[in-house]
Order: sequence, then structure tokens, then C-alpha cells
Amino acid sequence: MDRWIGRVAVVTGASAGIGETIASELARYGMKVAALARRLDKLQKLKESCKDFKGSLEIYKCDVTKEDEIANTFKAIVNELGPISVLVNNAGVLKAITLTDIDQESARCIYETNIIGLVTCTQHAISIMKKHRINDGHIIHINSITGHNVLPSTGTGHYCATKHAVTSLTESLKNELSALNMETRVTSISPGLVKTYMADTLIDYYKHEMPTISTKDVSHCVVFALSMPPNVNVTELTVQPVKETISSFM
Repeated sequence: MDRWIGRVAVVTGASAGIGETIASELARYGMKVAALARRLDKLQKLKESCKDFKGSLEIYKCDVTKEDEIANTFKAIVNELGPISVLVNNAGVLKAITLTDIDQESARCIYETNIIGLVTCTQHAISIMKKHRINDGHIIHINSITGHNVLPSTGTGHYCATKHAVTSLTESLKNELSALNMETRVTSISPGLVKTYMADTLIDYYKHEMPTISTKDVSHCVVFALSMPPNVNVTELTVQPVKETISSFM
């Protein structure tokens, strides 16, 4: 991780769960972290907890479903911290609704956060990397095992669809960056069930306990991908709790 010391990393959805842990871990390793989320009060607590770390952490209120907020926030990050080298697209929404529910507001929130927000943040990050001639950056998508499987139960169809899109977008972005002769790496990290409030939502929905991993386990995967030599791209990294199977979600 030494080559990343002092360089800027953006982490979306950093106010809780996986994003909070990743942001804290990257600051611990010496990066200048821009932690983005909608809940500024929780971000302020995160900043306070990182004040004695090797790196630094600055907070930015940003809703990734709003393109203007993303544009303004990324501009502010460059002005205040410097050009972006690492983007961790972590912001995500899980709502247990079926495909037959007439609930367009919830469905739209899932797609706009999990896909459109991820794409927009990536576009702005790549634009900044190109402008500042950062050719060894890293884009990391926090995906899910549901980006590779469809859970055999109701209520997760929209979420599975968005995560399948992330899997496809990872491969497509890698191909496009190669065509641009950029050496920026692209990684999809696909956790199984992680012990967060989102996991609690699923456990409540399915009404039984399921094996989980911790947010720290996922942050270790991010560090692993970043720590690989510059000529090595970890395209997909799947991490699951022991004994987790698709049938766990039935």
C-alpha cells in the first residue's frame, strides 16, 4: 500500500457499514480519503474517529443519485485534496420489494443508486484521472454475490438486477480503459451477506439467521486489490461467510 500514501481516494456511501470501514481503513494506510454520503452527522463522527491516522479523512455531503451533486463534490475534492487516484463505488440500496409490487419510488431508488450513481461517479473520476494524467488509478465496485446469482426467493429481484449490471459494467469499463491505453485498474468485489443494517433487513425479511462476514473482511479485500503490483488487475474477488449457499437465502 506504500505507493498510495498521500494519494486521494473517494469512497461513496461512507456514513455506515462497508463504506465507513473502507474509508477508515484507507486513511489508516495513509491515503487522503474523501468520504461521501448523504448523512453529514454520521460522516462527522467518522472523521473524528480517523483524526490520529497516518492519512487523513475529509467529509462531503453527496447524494449519488444527483448528478449535479456528484459533479460539484468531485470538483471540490480535486480543489481541496488533489486529483483522484482511487474510487470505491460503495453506495448501495437494498429494498425488499417484489417485481410485481407497484412501488416505482423504491424501484427507482435502487436503480438510480446502484447503477446510475456508480456510473456517474466513475465517469467523473476517470475524467479527472485523464485530465491530471493519472494512469495508474484504481476503480473498485462493491458488488455482491447477487451480481453473479439470482436468489431463489422473492423481494430481491431489483437488487439482483442492479448487481448483475455492476458485473457487466466492470468488464466493459476494463475493456474501454484498455482501448484508451489507460493502465487504471478495475475491480469488482462481491461479498456474500455482510453484517450491516442491510443484512438485518434481509434477515428480518427471510425470518431466519444466516451466516455473515464483517465489514472489516470486505475492507481487507479492497486493500488486497490495491496492494497488487501495478501490472496485476484483480478483476473479480468474491468473499463469502463459511457455510453460505444460495439456499441460505430461502
